[in-house]
Amino acid sequence: MEKQTNFLTSFKKNHTCNAFIIAEAGVHHGCDIEAGKQLIDAAAAAGADAIKFQTYKASTLVTHWAPQYWESAGDGAATQFDCFAQRDKFDFTDYAALADHAQRRGILFCSTPFDLQAVRWLNDLDVPFWKVASGDIDNYILLAAIAETRKPVLLSTGASYFREVEASVAFLRSQGVQDLALLHCNLAYPTPDSEANLNRIAALQARFPETVIGYSDHTIPDEVVTIPVAAAVLGAQVIEKHFTLDRTLPEDDHYHAVDPDLLAVMIQRIAQVEKATHPMVELTDSELPARQNARRSLVAAQTIERGTILTREMIIPKRPGGGISPASLQAVLGRTVRQTIPGDTQIRLDALEN
Repeated sequence: MEKQTNFLTSFKKNHTCNAFIIAEAGVHHGCDIEAGKQLIDAAAAAGADAIKFQTYKASTLVTHWAPQYWESAGDGAATQFDCFAQRDKFDFTDYAALADHAQRRGILFCSTPFDLQAVRWLNDLDVPFWKVASGDIDNYILLAAIAETRKPVLLSTGASYFREVEASVAFLRSQGVQDLALLHCNLAYPTPDSEANLNRIAALQARFPETVIGYSDHTIPDEVVTIPVAAAVLGAQVIEKHFTLDRTLPEDDHYHAVDPDLLAVMIQRIAQVEKATHPMVELTDSELPARQNARRSLVAAQTIERGTILTREMIIPKRPGGGISPASLQAVLGRTVRQTIPGDTQIRLDALEN
């Protein structure tokens, strides 16, 4: 299969940067529809292309006894079930209201489905693409249902070996998925900077040239959102970052999300590094004046009279360029001057005998 162009370009809503930006709101709405709409408003204003929620029911996602594997959310939940059960109160009409609000605000609505009902709900809302969580990379039951819709798929690859990613890609391809993006991700909540493992982006690019490669981030952002911006420098064409209205809220993953101001900073810095890294050219137009004026030419160290045979002592390399390069010194030594050359002037070939 040939290298795939970035199919997400056709979905872009904001052209500040080339990377496709997903604000991952998850369940930061707290099952409050107005809070969900505020998240949409803020993501759109910051310049995100899409806002993503999560659609699940605790009863179909997790056993009652499954242990938590992330840093405590501060909500008193002892198990994954306890945590998810507190956050699964939205139904189809709620997601429909969010989708409608996103459309009116000019930002794409999407949500990660965690069960077959969620796939049906979201497909009825005509989500433009599917975002699959890392934990479902081998959930072929869910992947098959998603593939049946014939929509593009963005698949996170956190906590997965390459052989598992290869198997999932092969399965999705066999099910008819043509537009596919793989998102590098570290599934630790939060991810230490030292564990971000951004070089895996290049590894995915090399192993899967037929897919779009992106990055889903769980690091704690600094004031310039360094890690996601670095991912863009390394070639990530999709950047997904957890998003909240208030990073100081005590529950969920607000503390490792970006708020509206940081989301805007991230997008602006990605745009900045994109301009600095693409396209690659051998020499830029802005360098031409320096090339002319910082290079040196062969210059007469003193007045050289007509008929003189040039020696090294008569010549000094000086700025600007445009004359005979110092690299060509040996080509002029020993030649006879056919016309007097004043001191501190460039030596020209037409002033020398052949």
